[in-house]
Amino acid sequence: MSIANPPRSKASPSPTTPEVFASTDPASPLPDLLAGLRWGTRELFVAAVVLVVMDVFAGWSYLASYFGYFRIPVEGLGLGLPEVLAQGLRSILLPLTVIVLAASAPTRKLRPAALAVLGYLVFLALVALGNHWASPGSVAAQLAASLSIAAVVFMLRLGFGKTQTQRLIVAALGLLLLISIPIASGTLDASQKAGTKTTTLRIVTSTAILPNAAPSTTGQFTYANYVLLRESDTRYWLFRVGDQYAYSIAKNDVLYIRY
Repeated sequence: MSIANPPRSKASPSPTTPEVFASTDPASPLPDLLAGLRWGTRELFVAAVVLVVMDVFAGWSYLASYFGYFRIPVEGLGLGLPEVLAQGLRSILLPLTVIVLAASAPTRKLRPAALAVLGYLVFLALVALGNHWASPGSVAAQLAASLSIAAVVFMLRLGFGKTQTQRLIVAALGLLLLISIPIASGTLDASQKAGTKTTTLRIVTSTAILPNAAPSTTGQFTYANYVLLRESDTRYWLFRVGDQYAYSIAKNDVLYIRY
């Protein structure tokens, strides 16, 4: 008589750890905001147009703020497009490079990426101050704006901007920074120029055209207390040290000038 073995019961599956107990430490790299973009001909053209518009706006805003500080209308200065573009590039180049660096920094966690951006900003600030590319106030304004831009970019990489309200906040911050950077830089550079105490500029004319003229025995008039703001093909725009106004003089009226 054979004895049948009872069927073995299947082993119950081992309990799995719920996902809610998984580690919240971000092990995956921060998303690269520029990685998913497809740079075709159309996208490159649109990006180039946007950059040119931003450059022109920044350059014109800077120059209008700078000369507006001395109550000089920019319409009469004969500003050309190359000058506007060059000044705009100096005004927004640092924030634009920070956007690219913060958006594509290849790192697994936020802190090393933020330190890399901070080190980049400090290095550029020291170079700008050492080579006198901009005034300390202008450098400080661009650093503050660049840090704000980097913070916004890192917030986007961490998931901010998924809702319409968040996207509006990001757009408003970007527009505010775009407008404020060149205006603040131009105003701070102009205030530093207005604070000049000594100058080597010497101007000689045949008649007393400007205030504070020093007559000579030859019937000429010398001016030694002015700062040159701008020189065009036909005129000089000057600022008298300790004054609150700027003056314009035709080149035909100047007998001699030494910078």
